[in-house]
Amino acid sequence: MEIKRFFANAEDYDGSQIAISGEEFTHMTKVLRHKVGYKIIVNLNDGKDYYCSIERIGKDVAFAKVNEIVENDSKPKVSVTLFQALPKGDRLDLAVQKCVELGVDRVAPFLSRYTNESKFNRSRLERIALEACKQCGRSNKVEICELADFSEIADKLKDFDVVIMPYERAKVGKMGEVKGLKEAKNIALIIGSEGGFCDEEVKAVKALGGQVVSLGKRILRCETASIVALSLIMYELGELS
Repeated sequence: MEIKRFFANAEDYDGSQIAISGEEFTHMTKVLRHKVGYKIIVNLNDGKDYYCSIERIGKDVAFAKVNEIVENDSKPKVSVTLFQALPKGDRLDLAVQKCVELGVDRVAPFLSRYTNESKFNRSRLERIALEACKQCGRSNKVEICELADFSEIADKLKDFDVVIMPYERAKVGKMGEVKGLKEAKNIALIIGSEGGFCDEEVKAVKALGGQVVSLGKRILRCETASIVALSLIMYELGELS
């Protein structure tokens, strides 16, 4: 049987066993029907896999004995934050799921001039990101940020080594030609919504040191652009080899 992965907090570990509660407890006992004696992997957001066996199941908490601690090597050597202009409907769900699998550290949704959506469910995206972490074997949770305005995310760009903005009207500029990409430790990737970016937004990012690139001759859906751009970054950095 496949060993399932669960997340807990560092304070839930007393040195010998881990307490699992909340939604993870519910998923373990009500959905997966785990019993005493089942083997599981628990992650505490510290880069390690805790191989455990369930010792006791209470009314709202389970206790798992730690049998072995192993370093988890799934975390990329570079930190990528996806700044995603809020798309319509459930398109952000797919982008979050696949970008988590590809290694993104943080997803920061924002509103730009041509954004046509305002509904945003952070808790839903956090659940999608958590399930994606489990599916691909990541040991650290991916952060889903609060919805912000373009001006707010622009203020944060100075904190990154490299800022990359794929733009549907860009005629030149490949991902492999981005200056400083191979040496960067902290990368910002900015993706537009269905309406793309206005000229003023592109100019603002360029003024802050952002580099505009093309993703090819065809205009991609915004969720496809996120996945393709992140894939190209990870490929250039050797994370997909």
